[in-house]
Amino acid sequence: MIYLDNAASTKPRKEVIDTMVCAMEQSYANADAIHDFGHRIFLKIKDARKTIGKYLKVSPERIFFTSGGGEGNNIILQGIINANSKLKKHLITTKIEHPSVYEVFRYYEENGFKVDYLNVNKDGFVDLDMLSDLICKDTIIVSIGAVNSETGTIQDLEKISKIIKDKNKNTYFHTDFVQGFGLPNINFNKIKVDALTVSGHKIYAPKGIGAIYVGENVKINDIIFGSNSANGIIKRTLPAELILAFSKAVEILAKEDKKEAIHSQNFKINLAKKLTEEIEDIKINSLLTEKSTPKILNVSFNGTKGEVLTHFLGMYDIFVSTGSACSSKKGNSRILAAMGLNQSELDGAIRFSFSNENKLEEIDEIVKRVKESVARIRKMK
Repeated sequence: MIYLDNAASTKPRKEVIDTMVCAMEQSYANADAIHDFGHRIFLKIKDARKTIGKYLKVSPERIFFTSGGGEGNNIILQGIINANSKLKKHLITTKIEHPSVYEVFRYYEENGFKVDYLNVNKDGFVDLDMLSDLICKDTIIVSIGAVNSETGTIQDLEKISKIIKDKNKNTYFHTDFVQGFGLPNINFNKIKVDALTVSGHKIYAPKGIGAIYVGENVKINDIIFGSNSANGIIKRTLPAELILAFSKAVEILAKEDKKEAIHSQNFKINLAKKLTEEIEDIKINSLLTEKSTPKILNVSFNGTKGEVLTHFLGMYDIFVSTGSACSSKKGNSRILAAMGLNQSELDGAIRFSFSNENKLEEIDEIVKRVKESVARIRKMK
């Protein structure tokens, strides 16, 4: 099997699985319990916050655990908008956001808010002049994802945050950092971010665990109610086994992120080169520079259908996707359309995404099977 859908979910590390099993066996008390056993779990979770906060370079006290990126984005966006909407009704996002962000803005737009969706250029970079022009005194929040989940484009968060705060220091800046988590070259010491979202299963941790950071001075309403107090603004019983596994994944990431980024970039460039050499009439939709994550390569194979090509490759035990797992069953990509791809390029687009499990020697087999599959699909037309 060759697994190339790591942007959707990664294989948990052995050390992470071991940590999770150990926690299930030995750290099973409720962190909200008043007895000593519960308090010991609470302290372990506090240490997990420190590990994650240190890696992200944000305050650990302002990290709250979620079930993943989708829930995290919803909690942040709805909580901030609801808390600040009595006098302000203006929101800004982009045309290329993940559905868990984009659909929140669509909801508020349908309920009377003024929502602006920023354009992007052919490489997927946000129109910063448009951003600057749109921010006004009524702008509650700007939400721009750090790394695009389909193409891998990395936005200039430092420049974006400066534009936002220079135009209106009271406008909040949120970034969906789910696909950016693990990139060693993004430093939140330099980025004036008010809130961000991360998820465990993108960094070799289990599904079902993620986290949000919300700055101390951010006005945010609870949207999940209850009596649990161990998780601050998100009232839930904390899954200690998932949190400790997540923390272990981040601990390893802190040591391995640079090496893994170099490995994935090497794999990405070699795969793109070989595909271009071996298969005619294709378009590489991802940048091959440091302005795109090493983990994602989006390619259009003209004269094919991405979903058909995905199924063909699956017959060879090669697993890719047509885009974000949360939107890949909804037809052509909204993101690629915003970047200006034509219909043939939209129809034939697939996403390869990499991890430390992928080996360079897999590339020849991948290209061979893609070439065979593309040829067969083109003959079917």
